[in-house]
Amino acid sequence: MDWSLTASLLAERDGRPIVVMDRRGRIELANAAFTSLLGRPREELLGRRWTEVCTPREHAREVGRALRAIFTSAEHRLETDVLTRDGARLPVELDVAAVGRPPLRLVAIVTRASPPRAAPERSVPPEPPPAPGTRRDLSYEISTELASFGTLKAVWTDGQARQEEMVGRPCFGAFAHRDAPCLDCPLTAASPSSWPHTIVRQASGHAEGYEVITATPTGAGTARVGVHTIGDDTLSGLFEAKVRRMASAARLSEREGDVLRYLALGRSPTGISTVLGITERMVKFHQANLLRKLGAETRYDLLRLFF
Repeated sequence: MDWSLTASLLAERDGRPIVVMDRRGRIELANAAFTSLLGRPREELLGRRWTEVCTPREHAREVGRALRAIFTSAEHRLETDVLTRDGARLPVELDVAAVGRPPLRLVAIVTRASPPRAAPERSVPPEPPPAPGTRRDLSYEISTELASFGTLKAVWTDGQARQEEMVGRPCFGAFAHRDAPCLDCPLTAASPSSWPHTIVRQASGHAEGYEVITATPTGAGTARVGVHTIGDDTLSGLFEAKVRRMASAARLSEREGDVLRYLALGRSPTGISTVLGITERMVKFHQANLLRKLGAETRYDLLRLFF
């Protein structure tokens, strides 16, 4: 049984707001009653995490844990605030259950909604220090001389000068805990056609996300390296921005933009028809139109446009 489609049809019938999410809390379906409740168009919700678009920032971690815990229980009632498009907080009560066959989905039905309340006027508390295993953005200057390659000459974190305790150590030892230069070092890889040279790798240690590493020679025997760590939320935001830009440039319709988003995520026409609540034939019709407008021959040719 397709629980996403079944839940959607039931909710549309009795008018209850409903959302279907995957295991990571990404919204796969939001019915008209829910989008009307929040005053948000569907495209602002699909593909993004509940805690990213629906939950006040200070409650995101707590709500995220509660949603994940539901996968080990039959059903759960959750009282929380959701954010409307204009920033007001709407107290709601949710009935949430993990349903279907693996991979399970979360179905959240709004059973009660109170009048919205304005966000409290108070200063935003400072962000907590990074958890163990995470890393702030950093940049550093190293020697590129053969005998002293990688030796740190200066280190900055988040644009601020760092203590000099790392100066004189090899960068690969200080940051990657290696005895030799990293195999994918942007300064030792095949000579790029132009500088700066950028690579992307999975974050080291226990940090989540990816590292974007950019290297630029700064003079005879020295180079500047910048490391920017991005998480899954940022990647999701970049993906959505790319979809919107492509859709706007090619003048895709709203529905064609929806189909483009899910094609880029690797969904089949059958899966897209379930998520969007339209027939597979209509999905293929929109797919043909958007491919023509984007100048792509097949759905797989879309990868060339994205990457």
